[in-house]
Amino acid sequence: MKLTPYIRRNRNLRDLLAHPEYRAEADRDLARRSVAGVFTYFVLWLIIYATRQLEINRVLMEFLGFLLAAFAVARLYLALHFDGLYAAGKQRWRFLFALGNILSALTWGGVCALALYFNNLGPTSLMVLLATAGIAAGGIVMLAPAPRLGGIFLLSLLLPIVPFPLATGPSSEQAVVLLIIVFLLFMLFMWRRLHIEYWQALALRAELVRAREAAEAATRAKGQFIANVSHELRTPLTAIVGALDLVRSRASENVPAQTMNLIDMAYQNGRHLATLINDILDFEKLNAGGMSFNCRPIALMPIIRNALELNHSYAGRYRVAFVLENTLPEETLVIADGQRLLQVMANLLSNAAKHSPLGENVFISLQKTNGSIRVAVRDKGAGIPEAFREHIFGKFAQAESSSTNKDSGTGLGLAISKAIVEGMGGTIGFDSVAGQGATFHFDLPLAQSGATAPE
Repeated sequence: MKLTPYIRRNRNLRDLLAHPEYRAEADRDLARRSVAGVFTYFVLWLIIYATRQLEINRVLMEFLGFLLAAFAVARLYLALHFDGLYAAGKQRWRFLFALGNILSALTWGGVCALALYFNNLGPTSLMVLLATAGIAAGGIVMLAPAPRLGGIFLLSLLLPIVPFPLATGPSSEQAVVLLIIVFLLFMLFMWRRLHIEYWQALALRAELVRAREAAEAATRAKGQFIANVSHELRTPLTAIVGALDLVRSRASENVPAQTMNLIDMAYQNGRHLATLINDILDFEKLNAGGMSFNCRPIALMPIIRNALELNHSYAGRYRVAFVLENTLPEETLVIADGQRLLQVMANLLSNAAKHSPLGENVFISLQKTNGSIRVAVRDKGAGIPEAFREHIFGKFAQAESSSTNKDSGTGLGLAISKAIVEGMGGTIGFDSVAGQGATFHFDLPLAQSGATAPE
């Protein structure tokens, strides 16, 4: 048998109200909301107390005013000291908070009843009625987190108003009271809706927080798993690639050409796989914030020459040559991590080689600017498509290429390079014209004069 929406909604509400975590959060929110409501009572009482047109017993009004102020101070104390009082006894805090609200409503209802009885719908009594309507409207919003308290609050506000005018007041005054009753009943209906919607929103918010925490935990677990697997793969793969390189360098002339081709293919694929694994490990370090840098003054030119030498064979696969257009003095020092800088150069040089036409050159240039050194790598490939430029340094970003002799990587190289350069205190960027190639450049801080490179 299917439940009607009303029964199903209220059954779910009862389940939510019984949830200790949700109830504690709702009570905390209730305390925060009540602060503004407390000050409203102070302001309204001052307005009524300062109005001399109210022809009733001033002593009685002052007594009610003192009661109202005392209840307001008590409620303010409960709200501002929520954490300590709630931890000492949550049920006691709820009882005292509810009692303060009910007594405040009864007291203000008494003020409103006296105004109607003695002022005969004069300007002061009308002002009190408007204030009562404001208190009712603000109360249903403030008390939306509290089970049943909103309804009790509204009835407490109404209870003192009804007897006086209906018993002795003229018909016009009785009509006003009836309007107040209708208004408060409407407020009661609205409070109920606000109450249900508040708790449903609270539960949804808690579910979203738990879902986010679960997703973050799953992401961390996935990253740790990938890092562990990649690390376990890297050690045997390094040994395999090293052994294949040794076989290639010491192969005798009587080794069949077909066998050598297979060895070369295994060696190149092994190196490519090692590069992919290293990219994945670096990517996980970036996600975890665990990539460390040992930045210090280092000579730039030896790093550049070493990078060109290390990537020379890779460029040969695509029949591309690296050309160093200019040099800087050997004593030129930058603030950087040498190993990380080699990694950035390897990423930029390999990308330029892959995207260059066969037989073309890749140009490397260095330029000294104000307080930094710019290193640029320029190719003569197809350039970067306009639609892809804003994603060029994104993770797993790869533009489509019409070239058929290029292999694809992880799409992490430029993202890792950007993180490394920025981690060393530099900046990275690019310039590209469609059909005329691309230039990737990065700037590194120039070491201060007098700094020396470590031995």
